[in-house]
Amino acid sequence: MTKASAAQILNALADRRAVGQGEMIVVAHPDDETIGMGAQLCRFKNALLVQLTDGAPRDGRDAAAHGFTTIAEYAFARRAELDAALEVGKAAGVTTEIIAVPDQEACFNLVALTRLIAERLRSRVPDAVFVLPYEGGHPDHDAASFAVWAACRLIEIETSSWPAVIEMTSYHALAKGLETGVFLPSSAPVTTLGLTSTERLRKRRMIDCFVSQRELLAPFGIGVESFRIAPNHDFAHPPHRGELYYERLGWGITGEVWRCQAKAALEALGLPPR
Repeated sequence: MTKASAAQILNALADRRAVGQGEMIVVAHPDDETIGMGAQLCRFKNALLVQLTDGAPRDGRDAAAHGFTTIAEYAFARRAELDAALEVGKAAGVTTEIIAVPDQEACFNLVALTRLIAERLRSRVPDAVFVLPYEGGHPDHDAASFAVWAACRLIEIETSSWPAVIEMTSYHALAKGLETGVFLPSSAPVTTLGLTSTERLRKRRMIDCFVSQRELLAPFGIGVESFRIAPNHDFAHPPHRGELYYERLGWGITGEVWRCQAKAALEALGLPPR
């Protein structure tokens, strides 16, 4: 991986130039890509957007809360919302692949997800992979971060090189709430792109396509999009002190459970913990 590759791509986005080197974008759910980098997607000419989950938890509560009679209907609606957002966002150069692991269950499929992403890296040989950060906001987000990191390590072992990994912002816990649009502190420099009025309008229209997620997306701003070269995360330890955001949500997944899955996956993949 070279910092130069990441810098060139981020400079191109900042200059509103096209990017077309087969980049990959790996996220957990339909709408993560829009929150993190929706205004940039129109500039990608040959990108693969990999969605790890179908966005539909298997307990059915989210589906029922949004007026759907079945989990399958809810998953289909979320896919349709994604397609609409990409069209509104003029992202014709972005193709999508939905892995469709059940929402909230990505951490129980880390080995399979890592191997799948590694296979895509082998076939596409991208200059960069965009991904969500490891911040304890959602267990599926952290799974995406892990799977990309682990897949890149596998590629490094095979070829002695790997793509630049660029993180977009997501969300994480505050003491009494939720912080969006900024990274947890690290030594990695952050590139923040201020969006023009046209870009803000385009991103707003993309967000509005996710009708089923309207309330959840309300806290997310549309003024800037920020990126950084991914730090060397330590998945054996919590991303920050204190309670993780998803631990507040009653899903039955704790940080300890997630980290046990990550440790087991590293052992199965033959990788060191960091």
